[in-house]
Amino acid sequence: MTTLQSRAASAYASVGLESRASSSSGVDLVILLIEGVLDRVKLARAAMAQRDIGQKIKHINKALEIISEGLRAHLDMAAGGEIAVNLDDLYAYCSVRLLHANSRNDLAALDEISELLTPLLNAWITVRAGGQAGAGNSQDVLATVTRTLKSAVPSVQRLYGSNAYAGFAAGGR
Repeated sequence: MTTLQSRAASAYASVGLESRASSSSGVDLVILLIEGVLDRVKLARAAMAQRDIGQKIKHINKALEIISEGLRAHLDMAAGGEIAVNLDDLYAYCSVRLLHANSRNDLAALDEISELLTPLLNAWITVRAGGQAGAGNSQDVLATVTRTLKSAVPSVQRLYGSNAYAGFAAGGR
């Protein structure tokens, strides 16, 4: 593929994604964002395996941007209750693990992020299906998944200290 074709394909993909995002409900948008993080993690993993530092950094930075500006920035902590708190902790942890993966070329850290976000993605898909089918317990599925993930994830504050966490947490909102 030539550079011109590559730019055209990239522009087409960007317009397609923007169109999907602008016509999506809140749940659909969260699903798109999590899929975006997972896609960027896969691309970063491939770049890391190929020792392509520039691409690795590009994809990890994009994943961090999606988490901070898309997922964390739009959490409604007041209305979201336990689910929002658990999601914020999970997203903070994933961000820290992305930074670790980038600085240490740690494929296991990227795999961990995928393993954490995949069940969350599936829970949001269940919520979307429940909303369409009128099922009343789709929020319970999300609450259970976020609780389980939170218990499986070490506290960022515990791992990196309260001072480091306070500065990092403030950057997410």
